[in-house]
Amino acid sequence: MAAPTVKISDIGVIKPLTQVLLKDTNPQQGFLQGIRNSAGELVIYGCARHEAKKDWKSDASQLHQTITTGINICGIWYTHQAPASVDSIKQCCQPILSDIPEITSRSSQVVVCHIKEGTKSPEDDCWYMYDTQTHTAEPCPMALDITAGRELQEEYVTLRIQTNLTLEFSYANDNDLQRAVAHHFNIINNKVQSPATIYKIQKTKILIGQQGDDVICMGPLNKDNAVSDIFKYMEEEEDNAGWGGGGGGKKTGKKAKKAKEVLEVGVLARLSEGLGTIEEDKQIGCVPVIHYETFEDDWQHASLYLPLSVPVIVPSTSHLSELHMLCTEGIQRQLRAMETCLINHSIKSGSVCVPKPHHFQPGYLHHFLTLLYPVGVPDQQLEDFRRQVHEQFLLPLDRPLFRRTNAYRFPSDRKGDVYLTNTHVGLAPSGVEGGTPSIVQGTYAYHHYMQDHFDDNKWGCAYRSLQTLFSWFRHQGYMDHSIPTHREIQQALVDVQDKPANFVGSRQWIGSIEVSTVLNQLLGVTSKIMFVSSGAEMASKGRELAVHFQTQGTPVMIGGGVLAHTILGVDWSDKSGDIKFLILDPHYTGGEDLKVIQDKGWCGWKGLDFWDQTAYYNLCLPQRPIEI
Repeated sequence: MAAPTVKISDIGVIKPLTQVLLKDTNPQQGFLQGIRNSAGELVIYGCARHEAKKDWKSDASQLHQTITTGINICGIWYTHQAPASVDSIKQCCQPILSDIPEITSRSSQVVVCHIKEGTKSPEDDCWYMYDTQTHTAEPCPMALDITAGRELQEEYVTLRIQTNLTLEFSYANDNDLQRAVAHHFNIINNKVQSPATIYKIQKTKILIGQQGDDVICMGPLNKDNAVSDIFKYMEEEEDNAGWGGGGGGKKTGKKAKKAKEVLEVGVLARLSEGLGTIEEDKQIGCVPVIHYETFEDDWQHASLYLPLSVPVIVPSTSHLSELHMLCTEGIQRQLRAMETCLINHSIKSGSVCVPKPHHFQPGYLHHFLTLLYPVGVPDQQLEDFRRQVHEQFLLPLDRPLFRRTNAYRFPSDRKGDVYLTNTHVGLAPSGVEGGTPSIVQGTYAYHHYMQDHFDDNKWGCAYRSLQTLFSWFRHQGYMDHSIPTHREIQQALVDVQDKPANFVGSRQWIGSIEVSTVLNQLLGVTSKIMFVSSGAEMASKGRELAVHFQTQGTPVMIGGGVLAHTILGVDWSDKSGDIKFLILDPHYTGGEDLKVIQDKGWCGWKGLDFWDQTAYYNLCLPQRPIEI
């Protein structure tokens, strides 16, 4: 029987491997990560590099602790001097796959990408399906899927498990630390696997647990229901501030939600039963047990909370019984990662650290990466570790992607945020025929008139645009201090002797040159200044602006003889010269209502007629610092 077709993500697999092949001619090898969709098709969403000095088994185990639970290692890739053939595949794969349980325990069928050395990109004929039981290989039809990232959002459900677990242990000395930590993490792992652990889907009455070897569901669903059915039973809290209502407060009601929403999951411990079978539990009952240990006086004792935060992804058609297994697996993966982080950093620092998970989703990846950082250790001291992660996942080495401020914020974490972010997401296409959109990379916040209880109407547009630029550098991890106020911006200009002392506290305008000066003074960021003599000349700047957004990716402030705005991107056709500009308007004075902002054009695509055809303009193009 012919091997089934495998869908390959262009952004997550083909492009990163192509970059590796173009930059490095040395032998390369690594893993392929994927998941089966609701139709049962294997979709490969990502790839990672394997370091030759590491053994494949430990490297695969560490990779599984980093990628989202539900996404698994489903294959390997490598470069080889011989062209792809059944014999060369067997020769290369047998020694590699003989002892990697993270791959072979899930399926005997492993996807192999055998790339002949000197090839510029993975080609259609380099994909094979290798059987680890029969040690046979056959060509695997490959379907390039440029929509794979969108599918991951639409056909799957993302969950986040959050809980705090207590870790207590005692150890004689630093040499004994690893033994003590491993022992007590093993105890916690056993508890997680036991029938005492129950998962509660937040905002519902659904509980998922275990009884013996069987999964049980309590509430309106049973274990054979699809995961997508959960959304039918979610309860939503609606804010009611009391304006024209009956006394304010909150009301709770059921409301059908979209499967794109992240399901929050809590962890409960069943206290009325032990950890064995139901019959054993009945015999044991609830007899209290006192555990007493004695230690030498010079032993050290540690007690800390482990703040678990575990993302899980599952096809929406999966049964709830599968969800229980994935939740348990996800917690165990993160506990192993926490154990490694705690031991490594505690030995280095001489004191026990608390490992805290941070989730990242760089634009180059379709799924989350979860990294454990010790609380209290600054990002500067973790640079070598972050560099290793960049290299492992074939990510660029010229920008921070895994600093704490780069961490992904789940929707429930954003409640109460003062500022909207990425207000351009969801806009309709610009309509430029044959155009190529080049858009700001990463996250920014929308700063506009009248925010922060500060009236800057009719004079503060450039200040607000500058704040938006600052927010981009903050969200991308280049800075961690607060966004400067109008007064702090003015003081920075006084400090560099660009303005007199009485400028502080005034309502005087600033322009693109002042914006670049403040970026340099407060952030050390340099900027290019683009000058156009009239709005009509903006048509000739399409290529230059497109290159800026493709390479630097920073928002652009534009000012000059008229009002200031922020350019978030361009859609430009190199054939016709047609162009539209993605504009974020700081002159908006309303509330943080995304629908109003988009529908009324405060954030949207604008044509050449948006610019004053007779006024000059200066554009400030901040340059991205090269650092990790």
